[in-house]
Amino acid sequence: MRNFYYSLSFLYDKLEQNFILEKLEKMIETANIYEKLMEHLTQMAMMCPTRSELLVMLKENITQEEAKILLAIPSDVIPFEGVTAEKIANTLNMPEVELNDHLIRLTKKGLLFSNKNKACQEEYALQQVGYGFPQTFFWKGEDTPHSRKMASHVLKYFNTEVTREVYCTDPLPYRFVPVDEVIEPEKAAILPYQVMKKIIENAKVICVAHCICRITTKLKGKGCEHPTEVCMKFDDLARYMIDKNFGREITKKEALEISKMAESEGLVHFTDNSIENVQQNCNCCGCSCWNLGRIKRRMLPRDEIIATYFIRETIEENCTGCGNCIEICPVDAITIKKDKASIDLNWCVGCGLCVSKCLNDAIKIVYRKDLKYDLPEPSFQCLHKNILKTRK
Repeated sequence: MRNFYYSLSFLYDKLEQNFILEKLEKMIETANIYEKLMEHLTQMAMMCPTRSELLVMLKENITQEEAKILLAIPSDVIPFEGVTAEKIANTLNMPEVELNDHLIRLTKKGLLFSNKNKACQEEYALQQVGYGFPQTFFWKGEDTPHSRKMASHVLKYFNTEVTREVYCTDPLPYRFVPVDEVIEPEKAAILPYQVMKKIIENAKVICVAHCICRITTKLKGKGCEHPTEVCMKFDDLARYMIDKNFGREITKKEALEISKMAESEGLVHFTDNSIENVQQNCNCCGCSCWNLGRIKRRMLPRDEIIATYFIRETIEENCTGCGNCIEICPVDAITIKKDKASIDLNWCVGCGLCVSKCLNDAIKIVYRKDLKYDLPEPSFQCLHKNILKTRK
């Protein structure tokens, strides 16, 4: 009898040990899958650098099953370059019917991009920085416990170092576009892609969403008084956002009105650094936005973070040194020296907002002569293929 109890006790201890080991193995597997996913996201054109804050965001938004699915979607691609559910299912060895439920849920949550290919098949792509991650948490402008929590994580994650890793590429992913009226008509005719009106007119579909920079800072009890529903998306990105209810569809007339309103509010136009297939136009402030804010605070050099094709010149014989242009400058690049407006050419973004404040026709916005690249990339696709190439 004693041997029987001894055997039973031994068996029990063994089962308990096995249970603990299984539990530990599951915990390790869970940690590993999120680590693998984080590494997977570093391969994208607009990549996510590995940081502990990113790991937290992935764990709080994505289940282990969803993480496995995202790992089966190619990451060494440009934004919006997707694959069909059939290809993902084959990679995972999962029935397509079962997979579809997960894919639909991921797109509804904004954790996966989807659109239709030329054959009208739904394709899925990972959300790349600037085109879905972490934007989907804030495009609706909602104030919820989850959006507040994500705002904290995002602001910690996108510090200056991470911002440099993501956005300071060659070529640069984005560019500033001046106020339409400040570009000389002959120059505007030669460079129509540098005119917001033309960019809007060329779009097939347009939607408007909230500025994620101003929303995140507001959710943290900071921010500024500039309007938030001023970020416009075009074509592929617009279709996705309208379909998933992240933005509302607007007409070209409404888009032009938003563009003009943004200028009157002292916001700077920013768009993809490409001539064709532009996907978005944000309207940024020096208070909250990831680009102008860092330029204004001299945290990242202008030419490292945003392509700036124009710059201000002062016509000295007309300038009276009134200082009207100083207040509206979004990056504090103007001072008065010897009764004339003096421009810091290393930080001016050539936005043209100061022109409307000048009563003496003393300001010109001119094309820069010191550029490494004279023109934006030919298309959105070329832009991101070149970014992906330099990352590799």
